[in-house]
Amino acid sequence: MFDFENRVVMVTGGGQGIGAATATLFGEQGANVVVTDVVEEREAVGEAVEDAGGSALVRELDVTDYEQAQSVVKDTVDEFGRVDVLVNNAGIFPTAGVDEMTPEDWQRVIDINLTGTFNCTKAVLPVMRDQEYGRIVNISSASGGKIGWSGELSHYAASKGGVVGFTRSAAIDLGPDGITMNAIVPGMIDTGAAEEVSTDEEIQGAVNMTPVGRQGDPDELAAAIVYLASEPAAFVTGESLVVDGGITLV
Repeated sequence: MFDFENRVVMVTGGGQGIGAATATLFGEQGANVVVTDVVEEREAVGEAVEDAGGSALVRELDVTDYEQAQSVVKDTVDEFGRVDVLVNNAGIFPTAGVDEMTPEDWQRVIDINLTGTFNCTKAVLPVMRDQEYGRIVNISSASGGKIGWSGELSHYAASKGGVVGFTRSAAIDLGPDGITMNAIVPGMIDTGAAEEVSTDEEIQGAVNMTPVGRQGDPDELAAAIVYLASEPAAFVTGESLVVDGGITLV
């Protein structure tokens, strides 16, 4: 699809779902992929990257820990010499109504989904600025400003809406340094996350609202991410690419 030979790609939340599909696809394009996550499945994804033809470095990373993010970036530079692409994918998807939501519930979602995006971005910037090159792709959500499949996602929607705002503003700051930043706005993606917090009826209701009549596949999100990280997308920055099967049109 695209040539990422000798490029170095860091994927957060790379142990499962969209992150795993993205890391593997970058491996297929010949990239050196840094697979980070708090879950042990990251090791298997690292193996998949190498089976696909890439090189892998696997590290545990809690994106709420800025110092740990800096450490992973240092390990990446020590191993591969640079960081070309950052995919800020790590996130959580809990449900709670406003009345039952605790301040701790709210803060945990904001810390992982939004502050984690900032932490990892901040950690890679010195390297990317020295290179005068970088591609940063942030994962938002259609519920962060377009729709919501449940009334119990206000903390999640706030965090993902914040990702879009961060993307648009930071892109202005980073453009002069040769760094682009864009967001992906997914709709219903078949990662298993929705099944953990929604009933079959709620999921089917969202599918019925989607013009293409199905959930998206993680590989379809991965392809969009790879595009925004590629050379053909060098003149695209500050944008939010909606990949949702048309659900935000209805």
